[in-house]
Amino acid sequence: PSDIEGNMESATVIDLIPWMEYEFRIIATNTLGTGEPSMPSQRIRTEGAPPNVAPSDVGGGGGSNRELTITWMPLSREYHYGNNFGYIVAFKPFGEKEWRRVTVTNPEIGRYVHKDESMPPSTQYQVKVKAFNNKGDGPFSLTAVIYSAQDGELMFQMSFTLWVQMSATNISRTW
Repeated sequence: PSDIEGNMESATVIDLIPWMEYEFRIIATNTLGTGEPSMPSQRIRTEGAPPNVAPSDVGGGGGSNRELTITWMPLSREYHYGNNFGYIVAFKPFGEKEWRRVTVTNPEIGRYVHKDESMPPSTQYQVKVKAFNNKGDGPFSLTAVIYSAQDGELMFQMSFTLWVQMSATNISRTW
């Protein structure tokens, strides 16, 4: 609160962020002027709460043969809202009903690779991601459509020697 009557001995501060540390100071003002700020209070941590935002930029696709790579933008620490923070990644082939779910416990990782030897190449998948902590789950992200990896790509290596002949005004290359 910005102003508190002089006879008040307490005040409630609202709209604080869950699982965040705060310290407070008091400044007294009267007809004679404004005093110096008090010493800071001890640090106080607000209670935790389930995350209230979903990870963004959910996508992925590609990767190695028989893999489905799912990516997202990890939430910054201020949105963790509690201990034991991680992500639940849900995915399914397009058109199927059952979502497969996996847990990613590292809060800084924004990637999961699902490996399945029976996965057909270039299969369309629906994917979504949500955050969780010890207080509960947050909302799922928007559903993204990605594709599993294509069959192994043809790769070759070419080896050659490059001969360079040059003068002040010309360069000639031969291989």
